[in-house]
Amino acid sequence: MYGAIFIPRGVEKFVERWYNINKLLINICSGDKVIRYIKANKHVLYFVLLAAFAGFYFLSEHLFSLQYHSVWVPLDDKVPFIPAFVIPYILWYPYIPAGLLAVYLTDRKAMTKQAWILFSGMTVCLLCFLFFPTRIDFRGDTSGKDIFSMLCRIIYGSEDSVNVFPSMHCYEATAIHLSTFVSGPLKNKVGLRIGSAVLTVLICMSTVFVKQHSVVDIVAGCSLAFLSFAAVNIIYRLRGVKK
Repeated sequence: MYGAIFIPRGVEKFVERWYNINKLLINICSGDKVIRYIKANKHVLYFVLLAAFAGFYFLSEHLFSLQYHSVWVPLDDKVPFIPAFVIPYILWYPYIPAGLLAVYLTDRKAMTKQAWILFSGMTVCLLCFLFFPTRIDFRGDTSGKDIFSMLCRIIYGSEDSVNVFPSMHCYEATAIHLSTFVSGPLKNKVGLRIGSAVLTVLICMSTVFVKQHSVVDIVAGCSLAFLSFAAVNIIYRLRGVKK
């Protein structure tokens, strides 16, 4: 006769929560429930729009045959290649949807303003990629055996060195920070605001330290973010809209 199998309480709780989450997702994704949910929560479409922009970016990078202009300034040769900066570079990927999600869960009315700030500049970026396509012709030496060099090799292998001006990494990170923590609903969350500011700066720095962008791309991306932020705020103020 076999004895009972002992399952640690922590594992049991994890399995139970995982089962409940999967059950919830199945219920949400079942037919009419999706449509009803979207109708009741129309702001969720901003996440769809973000995915659509990402898809169009992929098309412009891989499917369109474009004549690229090389971007380079002498300062680029003086910026060292620091593989460790691949970490904040990668953190950009969850940071953007996380910023949208934070406002979605906090103040959905404010999310419309956030979307105007974010997507207006992203549209400008994509137009630049189509009508003034750019590339860089310099990258770092990723032959090292450390984890950071390995991650850089993955980034280099998955992302072509094109569509660099202005930097989407810098634009989106700056726009999300400004629209969420400077004028957004989380502006009074000092800890989150400081953490977001630090991460945004590190993301912008990472684009040149992992040799994915020129210094010019950073300046253009951040400038565009501040311009979009200012323009949308002016429009809202003129129209008398508080959020």
